[in-house]
Amino acid sequence: YPLSHAMSEENVELVRKAFQGSDLVEVARTYWHPEIVYVEDPRWPGAARYEGREAVLRCFQAYMEALGPDEDGSAAVERVVDAGARQVALVRFQGRSASGLPHDHLWGYVVEVTGRRVAFLRAYYEPEEALEAAGLRE
Repeated sequence: YPLSHAMSEENVELVRKAFQGSDLVEVARTYWHPEIVYVEDPRWPGAARYEGREAVLRCFQAYMEALGPDEDGSAAVERVVDAGARQVALVRFQGRSASGLPHDHLWGYVVEVTGRRVAFLRAYYEPEEALEAAGLRE
């Protein structure tokens, strides 16, 4: 049966907050399901699948270290698109890597929310692929 519109709106807002929080530990505790599953884009070097809040948190903490010092880096949610059972978050990461190289890339994430928590995350290097995976076409 179709999700109620209010429920979808709530999920969109939850996904936005989950990506905008700056304190990763707090975000994990507040917005991630204890059994969260995170799947990296296969293009990512050594791409893997992480299961459980602790494992996903360690992975994201490693990203933050690689992205460089906090004052240089930023993650901005450009859009969260509602696809009914799933949401697609388009998140721009900018900053300088630990080696000083600037980077700026818009990632797509397919997100599934269960019981008001993010239960599944799949990263896409190409945002269009995330939209397609969720059954949306731009």
